[in-house]
Amino acid sequence: MAQIDKKKAMNMYRKVQDELPKQTKAHLETFNDGVIAIYITIMALELPYPHGDVSFHSFLGTILIFFISFFVIANFWYDIHRTFLTLDTADHSIVVVDFILLAFLALIPVMTKWVMHTSTEASVIGYGILYLLVSLLELLLFYMAHHQRFNEYIHYFRTFLFLRTGSVLLINLVLIGLATQYPKEAMVLYLLLPIISFFFPQFRLKRRVHNHITKKGG
Repeated sequence: MAQIDKKKAMNMYRKVQDELPKQTKAHLETFNDGVIAIYITIMALELPYPHGDVSFHSFLGTILIFFISFFVIANFWYDIHRTFLTLDTADHSIVVVDFILLAFLALIPVMTKWVMHTSTEASVIGYGILYLLVSLLELLLFYMAHHQRFNEYIHYFRTFLFLRTGSVLLINLVLIGLATQYPKEAMVLYLLLPIISFFFPQFRLKRRVHNHITKKGG
């Protein structure tokens, strides 16, 4: 009887271990949506209304900061969401990277305020380093989620990652370098990046890669 109970317990444990990554993926996706929604809500609640020391001009400036921060965070959420749509399970390493990504993403609104209120070399470079770090973490999450599923389409996968990582590094390093001499010009370009990326997210190679992932998973 003891051996039978032990066997049932081991089978139950294996079943739980098999189901855990699937449940973790679902809960992690819900957690991401909730955390990012809180980020955006807090950003909106912090907006001052014109009164006393807050002029209408300053009010419009904070509205602009809010929209830029919103598009930055929304753009990253969209990429993360697309990754999770084609993800079946989430192991501990994916959870760790996702949490680190969310932690740094929370700093985006703060850095946006700094760079718009004080367009100095330090503020623009700081914003650039944070934006680069979040972008690389999002790419790492994409890699960890899909590299084992890409046996048949490994060429597309490697090409996509190489091109996207290279473009992220090149654009950010150029803008960080520009900020050392022309911080205001670099600031404008940095603030345009998320808006352009949000409204024009699709590239031919990226569409093909995601289509191949979806077919592979379906």
